[in-house]
Amino acid sequence: MRNLVVFALTCVSLVCAQYAVSDKGFLIKQKNVYELFWHVDQPTVYHPELYQKARSYSIEDNVDSYTNKAAVNEFVSRWKYGMLPRGEVFSVLYPAHYEEAMALFRVFYYAKDFDTFYNTAVWARFNVNEGMYVYVLSIAVLHRPDTKYVRIPPMYEVMPNFFYNTEVIQKGHHIGMGETTAKKSAGGVDLYVVHANYSGWYLNHQEDHEHQINYYTEDIGLNYYYFLSTHEFPFWMNSAEYNFPKGVRGESYYFNHKQLLLRYYFERLSNNMGEIEHLDWHKPIVTGYYPTLTYHNGLPFPERHSGAEIPLEKYEHVKDVMDYETRISAAIDIGYVFDENHKPVDIYTPEGFDILGNIIEGNADSYNYKFYGSLDQLCRKILGFSLEPTTKYQTAPSALEIFSTSCRDPAFYRLYKKIVTYFMRYKAHLPAYTHDELAFPGVKVESVAVDKLMTFFDYFESMISNAVGVHNYKDAQNTIIKARQYRLNHKPFTYHITVNSDKNTKATVRVFLGPKYDLHHYEHDISENYMNFMEVDKWVVELKAGINKIERSSHESIYVVPDEVASDIFYKKTLKAIEGSEAFPYKSPRYGYPDRLMLPKGKKEGMPFKLFVFVSQFDDTHSQKIDSVIWGNVVLDGKSMGYPLDRPVHAYNFSVPNMYFKDVVIYHKDVEELNLTV
Repeated sequence: MRNLVVFALTCVSLVCAQYAVSDKGFLIKQKNVYELFWHVDQPTVYHPELYQKARSYSIEDNVDSYTNKAAVNEFVSRWKYGMLPRGEVFSVLYPAHYEEAMALFRVFYYAKDFDTFYNTAVWARFNVNEGMYVYVLSIAVLHRPDTKYVRIPPMYEVMPNFFYNTEVIQKGHHIGMGETTAKKSAGGVDLYVVHANYSGWYLNHQEDHEHQINYYTEDIGLNYYYFLSTHEFPFWMNSAEYNFPKGVRGESYYFNHKQLLLRYYFERLSNNMGEIEHLDWHKPIVTGYYPTLTYHNGLPFPERHSGAEIPLEKYEHVKDVMDYETRISAAIDIGYVFDENHKPVDIYTPEGFDILGNIIEGNADSYNYKFYGSLDQLCRKILGFSLEPTTKYQTAPSALEIFSTSCRDPAFYRLYKKIVTYFMRYKAHLPAYTHDELAFPGVKVESVAVDKLMTFFDYFESMISNAVGVHNYKDAQNTIIKARQYRLNHKPFTYHITVNSDKNTKATVRVFLGPKYDLHHYEHDISENYMNFMEVDKWVVELKAGINKIERSSHESIYVVPDEVASDIFYKKTLKAIEGSEAFPYKSPRYGYPDRLMLPKGKKEGMPFKLFVFVSQFDDTHSQKIDSVIWGNVVLDGKSMGYPLDRPVHAYNFSVPNMYFKDVVIYHKDVEELNLTV
């Protein structure tokens, strides 16, 4: 793309920069891809001209336009035989569904050029299941080289019924039927706003306190982030065929879920809820879940009552899970796993932790799927309480079996507490870092300061029009329905770090946030609390000899991104850029965890936390460049994810000049109390 600025590689971190794009070919590509996601359940109504394109295109007749003819022939055979019908519920965690989704993806992925890909996507829009189509298309756009910089619409605007409660979607339907006059009109467009609450506001179960943090677990940005995070390495894609970076997949699976687990734990502490309960397959599931969500075909999401026993039909799965858990525990303690040829593979090697991660997830790179299965997927099937399908296509998956809704279920965090415990068990077998391994000779962190940390709730609006039927293309363009919701946010803040160095050198700065006290207000010892520190940022600096004053804004964190631009606004900007009336803004990094949720809510009176700042030497010889479809271009510095708090810590030996602990307090305020211009 001629005028699209190529993103510069940065070591470890990405700077959120904005570029002006003027390449008309790219802009048309962006417009065309964006339109493919709208009203997929009404393809002949929305953009009916695409229907003629779909009718005139044949994948089978254009087999030479794909680099993998076998993949094309397989898909065509599946489609002729019969695939998941339109209107049925799709979940990639059902074997029949993901096999068909994988076949469709391979056709998208192996299209020789963008035109072939686009024609295939237009054809599929009218001929394959809607849910499967959206899932596969979003992954294909992220992984194809020629759509690398093309943005997909936020899924909470593509499939709002996965992100908003049924009552919100129902209000949208009433608006679509003309049963309201509450609208604003501007420029020929009618705008309607629906106020959206979280499910706990009317399903307040006294025995279950999870509703207190529904504002977090049901946050649309959080759930969209998790949906995207599963697109980095979809479990059914193997590294060899799709050229994934080596030694990253399994460790990323662990690290991403541990970060989510810690962030949820912080929110619990902010609401005096204490530790996350352990799962015991022989006891009732403590936390219930009442989704108040409905699939696009009207089926409600399955629910789980508080203290419910595991259903009898799930016992077979429980037995399998217990077998897998025994085998994984034995592998961790003995030090090796068995591959498919029954040969032992040492996992206490530089690659071993990644091998373990692939086995626990049960992804396409697992050394022995038949023996170790997928602890992840099978636990979701048990805990979600979904009924066993009567046929492979008549399914009603639980929230845990849909990536867009997984984070809403409290069982998600109990599950990953169990899974993360296996990784921690592995780490406990490793020796603690020695003083020499932690020290950075000649470098000392002199001081750390941070601006006052304050959180608040404010309103956010997003489109739900896609969940509402339209009469024609014109109505769809001229009617916008938005949901307005109160969401957690925080004031921007800056780290002020002073580092003294006796030489010019390159260094990595890591910042962690962890609780200072437990629920009973006893101060934690780092030996017992190291695993509860969440990495909130890391970046590379060039230290000069002498005193270095380092400032870093919270918005610059490599892990967070601002809210997505609303689809209607983004689409209009694209059209104006094509016309040449204004420049098209492009920001990097492309996707990530919501910046708004970087801090836990805290408390009105203030809630103490600890910041941990660690400065380590950056060694170019051990770095690895990775082009992530989610995070963009990054360079890993050769250290384990979560280093140096990824292994057991002994307080008596965990003190070097290049680390610093800082007490901080997080205050929660009403938005009216804040000067948001500061």
